[in-house]
Amino acid sequence: MHLLKSLLSSLLRQSFALEREILQRLAARYSMRRLYPDVPPYAAGEDARMPSGRLNRGEMIRLAFEFMAGNLMVGDYFEFGCWGGRTCRMAFEHHAIHFKENMHFWLFDSFQGLPELNAVDRHPKWKEGDYCTSRAEFDRLVSQTGISPERYTIIEGYYHDTLTAARARDLAARTRAGVIYIDCDLYESTRIVLEFIVPILQQGTVVCFDDYYCFNGRPDRGEQLAIKEFLNAHPDIEFVEYANFGWHGKSFLAHLRKGEQR
Repeated sequence: MHLLKSLLSSLLRQSFALEREILQRLAARYSMRRLYPDVPPYAAGEDARMPSGRLNRGEMIRLAFEFMAGNLMVGDYFEFGCWGGRTCRMAFEHHAIHFKENMHFWLFDSFQGLPELNAVDRHPKWKEGDYCTSRAEFDRLVSQTGISPERYTIIEGYYHDTLTAARARDLAARTRAGVIYIDCDLYESTRIVLEFIVPILQQGTVVCFDDYYCFNGRPDRGEQLAIKEFLNAHPDIEFVEYANFGWHGKSFLAHLRKGEQR
């Protein structure tokens, strides 16, 4: 009898856990469609066609915030490359489950599309000016979420102009990064971003690279090359592999071997 009760109790717990997971996924699906009623599911970050066990973009954002909450982390959201406003709008939606008013969003984009490409970044997929959302259109899209303008800061301009050492020091004096989403496609842009974020990293910062597997997955091109060079130049920083998402993206957890231990 005791064994039967234990078995029934275990089955009930599993059933409740499955029900909770289904409800969470349905809620996330509803939220994404409410934000993007006219956008195809894949573009809205809720692609049901992802291979089993592989996250889509929206699920990656949700996982990053769940990781922060589960580890009692405090930090802000940083996004580099905001084309279409879709990823940051997913972040607005998912962060509220855990963080309410306690997170600020720092959004960096040129609003002129990709910069001029150098030799290492040339590929049929990219050309100067691609992936351009105007500042006016971006402001309109963000305003649709209902998030207060006090909760986010937009930094407009190409990275070689905006990602300065002075700005990095100022941010480091104010906050740390909980989630960093890098969606700037190119080696050169990613290289600049990685050097910029050094002062704002903390133990466990979730760093997402949206284009990790672009350039045909080559380790000597694009974001992969920038990451390799960055880690070689900063032996006190380690990127611990975390989760893949879509066909294109990969995330890591920052491990600081010395210094910042928060």
